[in-house]
Amino acid sequence: MDPEEMAKLADPNFLGDYLAELPQAQHAGHTHDQGPIESTREDSYRGHRIAIKTTYEITVDGRPLYVHVGLSNDGSAHSHGLPTYRFVSVVDMVRALIDNFPDDFPAGDLPDDEHDGHGDHGGHEMHDAGGG
Repeated sequence: MDPEEMAKLADPNFLGDYLAELPQAQHAGHTHDQGPIESTREDSYRGHRIAIKTTYEITVDGRPLYVHVGLSNDGSAHSHGLPTYRFVSVVDMVRALIDNFPDDFPAGDLPDDEHDGHGDHGGHEMHDAGGG
């Protein structure tokens, strides 16, 4: 395969367009429109079998985002939507999906970088140091 053809096939927009044109029947077994997304990581360590199941409920602008989330044992994330990418976090993965598939994400209500990734304290509540 020549380099120009390879570059075309590697473009996330090409893949997205290709997948969008496939009949739904070819996606059998990959329904992402039912409830939370689960990812299971497994490992063997000193004769023990470790399984960690993580459940995600992702929304963008209040709308559910049903996308496969895969996690590696190092904690990095990946998605079928961008199969050649690996992300440090699921938040980074969702940001990349928004960047690469803008037509799937109508304009939101918040100005760009309104929360700059810090508006919800990363899922951690703020606690009063006084304990009172």
